[in-house]
Amino acid sequence: MNQRLFVALITVAVFIAGYVARWVTEPGPAVPPAPVALAQEFARPAPSSGERRGERQLDRARLVAEIHKLRPQIEAYSARMQEIDAEFDREFAQLLPPAQREKYLASQRRYAERDAKRAAKREPLSNEEIQREQERSLTWVYFKVTVTPRLEMLTRDYGLDETQQAAARSLLTLRRSKFLSLFDSTPHLSIRLSGLAPLIERVAAPAPPR
Repeated sequence: MNQRLFVALITVAVFIAGYVARWVTEPGPAVPPAPVALAQEFARPAPSSGERRGERQLDRARLVAEIHKLRPQIEAYSARMQEIDAEFDREFAQLLPPAQREKYLASQRRYAERDAKRAAKREPLSNEEIQREQERSLTWVYFKVTVTPRLEMLTRDYGLDETQQAAARSLLTLRRSKFLSLFDSTPHLSIRLSGLAPLIERVAAPAPPR
């Protein structure tokens, strides 16, 4: 092997050794930072002092305008909700002997009195109360379409026997089908605002001072 060939082989070997050493010590190429415009697009704005306390800012004027715009849909949805509930109450009451029926009807009267008392309030709603009312309207969807939890509650509260439980389950299953059909045909926003619609004057008023 002449001297020139030996030097060439040594040069190649050193080059390869350096490349391997760099590959081992640097697992991957450095990733360039994201473009500034893209980073700004997905950046969240700094929370305000109210948001840091757990309060989201609400545009009451916009909320009131949405309720007015969707009023026909909201009223139709609420009316159908009441019809389905009334149908179930009548049919369920027929399953009960006099003592159980009177207990059930008394419970329904208490609920009605509670709702009337709540509707009679006139003070403005706080931002938190508005948010809670919207969430409650969606939570009601779960209570309207579940069968077993409601059946367990009725069995516990009114002492239903096995025959009554089977009949009540059939009524609840039919009730669920009616509610599902209603929910499927009603826009989400109309459902979400259905609890606020009767309280629109309390929504439009300025939030009470904290």
